Amino acid sequence: MRLPKVLDPAARDYRVRYAIATILRDRIANEGAFKNCFEMEDGEEVVYIILRRGLKNPKLRAALLGSHLVNLHQWLAGHPELMEPYYAPEELALVGQRSRPRRRRRP
Repeated sequence: MRLPKVLDPAARDYRVRYAIATILRDRIANEGAFKNCFEMEDGEEVVYIILRRGLKNPKLRAALLGSHLVNLHQWLAGHPELMEPYYAPEELALVGQRSRPRRRRRP
């Protein structure tokens, strides 16, 4: 991904894709670029779009719940209508599954 595009005010969709890719990887390749995704004039819109996509994408939702890169509670405080789906008991179980390393059984 070309990072200068993160700074383009008209490239909201690009910033959304860049932020989602970073959250799914759960590591930051370029901290400045990641922060800029949320510091532009449409930063709140970017957060809302990511939260909405997380409702449809279980992998993204689990990544958001377990991420150390974003403050999900703060994001959801600004969008209380989305809080229930993220904090439902079955969603919180995803965090436990994601944080435990998988062990392979030997035959």
